[in-house]
Amino acid sequence: MKRWLTAVVLVPPLIGVVGYLPSWCFLAVVAGGAAVALEEFFQLSRSTGIRGFRGVAHAFSLLLVGSFYHSPANHSAVFWLLVLAAMTCLVLTLRPGRKLQETLSTCGVTLLGLVYVSATLGFLVAVHNRTQGDGPEWILFLLLTIWLGDTAAYYIGGLLGKRPLAPRISPGKTWEGAVGALLGNSLAALVGQVLIPQFPLIPRFLLCWSLGVAGQVGDLAESAIKRGSRTKESSNLLPGHGGLLDRIDGVLFAAPLLYFYLHLFEGA
Repeated sequence: MKRWLTAVVLVPPLIGVVGYLPSWCFLAVVAGGAAVALEEFFQLSRSTGIRGFRGVAHAFSLLLVGSFYHSPANHSAVFWLLVLAAMTCLVLTLRPGRKLQETLSTCGVTLLGLVYVSATLGFLVAVHNRTQGDGPEWILFLLLTIWLGDTAAYYIGGLLGKRPLAPRISPGKTWEGAVGALLGNSLAALVGQVLIPQFPLIPRFLLCWSLGVAGQVGDLAESAIKRGSRTKESSNLLPGHGGLLDRIDGVLFAAPLLYFYLHLFEGA
């Protein structure tokens, strides 16, 4: 019940921001979400004894997300921002007697957070800001695919799940749930006819399945991070769902895939 109530409260405003408000509003929401998810990521890393440069990460997170808004197709801006972030981290670790292992872990977790959270969410901004003007529809298509896949995996896995998918990473996930997720993705492909009617049916199914698989890999990746930090949820921000990072783990892996698909085949 908590999961459904949280979804009922949050999903309609999110759809409104994606589909009806100016693009800068969506940029602000993504930048704010990246800040929250990044903080949750650093909480997980701190539980293992590894502390990143949070201030540096949050500052560069804003720059990274913003770079996708101003020049969505200019990947060099993202590259140089990450290089600059790495150099900043190295300068901050210049202390006599500091061990190399400590330097590498501190700088590494900071950069990993920027790539894992901020850069991947930035692709949502790039898709939303497409020059063709259909970016909001593609964002809703992506969210629908991930949401229906997650929901189907949750319920079908709970009812029929017997064979573990990745027991060392997430014992609760099953092959039956993974197949159920693909069924949910298939439903998203059918509903996607309303959002993107010009998108042919077969490529739409293939893209939904690809995004769904990427989403499941993202879910397993976050589960591995939480298992390594011996934490069940990234936070208690969303009742019934855990933290924001728990909710967007699939989107983090699916968003870059959608962007590069549009870039290669749809003239993004």
